[in-house]
Amino acid sequence: MVFNLLLLLALATPSSAAGKLLEHPYRDLPVSASTAPAAAAGMADGETLEYKIYWGLVYVGKSYIKIEKTVDISSRPAWHIVSEAKSGSFLANFYKVADRNESWMDAGDMHSFGYYKKISEGKHFFNEWVIFDNAGSRFYGRKMNRKRVVSDFEGPLGKPVNDMLSAIYRLRAMKVAPGATVEMAVNTKRNWNLTIKAGRREKISTDYGRKKCIRLEPMVGEDGLFVAKAGKRMLVWITDDELKLPMMLKAEIFIGSITAKLVRRSISK
Repeated sequence: MVFNLLLLLALATPSSAAGKLLEHPYRDLPVSASTAPAAAAGMADGETLEYKIYWGLVYVGKSYIKIEKTVDISSRPAWHIVSEAKSGSFLANFYKVADRNESWMDAGDMHSFGYYKKISEGKHFFNEWVIFDNAGSRFYGRKMNRKRVVSDFEGPLGKPVNDMLSAIYRLRAMKVAPGATVEMAVNTKRNWNLTIKAGRREKISTDYGRKKCIRLEPMVGEDGLFVAKAGKRMLVWITDDELKLPMMLKAEIFIGSITAKLVRRSISK
């Protein structure tokens, strides 16, 4: 990958601006003049999926996933994907959540160019960005811990990978049948394989409607969206149609479970 001057300056910026959030070097890329190929039905600029989040039967917050825009990276159209999760008024009284994840994914072959993550949950905080330099066979980035101490990191990259947010869209572009096993090469500051097992078909009802879905179970791996924690289960139901929408997600936690249910799908121009 050929890096421009702005990107190099971003890497050279000292970490004296403690307290400020990190900025991904790709954050302000202009909208592409080219049209991104349609990898699967509905996956295009402006597609927004909105969710309500419940702890047991109690509503605790909301989230969304959106293809924000198409930009050019290494002369290829790339989707800028954004996801945010915020606690509702009830949960915010004692455990405020304000998370943001971003990904830049090649709109053609669907590998990731990099990701951004800001996690703020109660007293837990971290902030980081990563760029996947496939031409240079390496990844590198910057991270900030709870004390707002900033440090740089890098490592080897043997092949194109996905981050956890872009993995959702790569999964939607795949043909997944009950009984199948899907594997993806991912990177979350180290390289590993994400294994997803497809279970039976089930009908799932949310505010979005009642849909026939395929139940998926990501196996234990790194932290991130759609990944189970050790000793706990994560289940994902995707619609068994051309849209392959993540209809419902259920994650076991230390006490009970958290469920995200699809409320609305919209396309903005």
